[in-house]
Amino acid sequence: MRLINRPLAFILAAALAAASIILIVEVVAFALHATSPLIVHWTTWYHWAGRTRWNALVVTIWSIILIIAGALMLAPQLKPRRVTRLKLRSDDKATDAAITRGGLAGALRAAALDIDGISKAAIRVRRRRARITATAAARDRAAADTLRQPVTDAASRRLDDLQLRHPPRLRVRVIPRSR
Repeated sequence: MRLINRPLAFILAAALAAASIILIVEVVAFALHATSPLIVHWTTWYHWAGRTRWNALVVTIWSIILIIAGALMLAPQLKPRRVTRLKLRSDDKATDAAITRGGLAGALRAAALDIDGISKAAIRVRRRRARITATAAARDRAAADTLRQPVTDAASRRLDDLQLRHPPRLRVRVIPRSR
């Protein structure tokens, strides 16, 4: 969502700045008794608004359109942000320590690569789950299957050493090296 928020904020800020400049120019021109509006022909809008009542159909339709547009912009903002830091346990309540998901992935990758027979490891860390896909140096499926438990044990020890407040569940898969 952050990727969308920044351009939208820029566009909104630019539109508000442009509208503010136009408003200032029009107010100054009106105060100096200009014969007609300079940039925006706002007098027609002013006269239309003076004749139109609040319960007119056009006002109701535009109100509904703007409410729907506002709700569509608000709805994605109510979704909780993606957790990027996993909190660590601490004896002191004043201490707030955490590890990023990328840092945890690096720690789990190092633990998996420490196992003899593992040549590569791809780690994906979510809020509640960490998935390790390790590649065995051997091309044999049976040899790769025997490495699953050592990789799981090493990753579990690394998670225990980090003392995460809510450690993610581990899911380990060891695949043989491709031919």
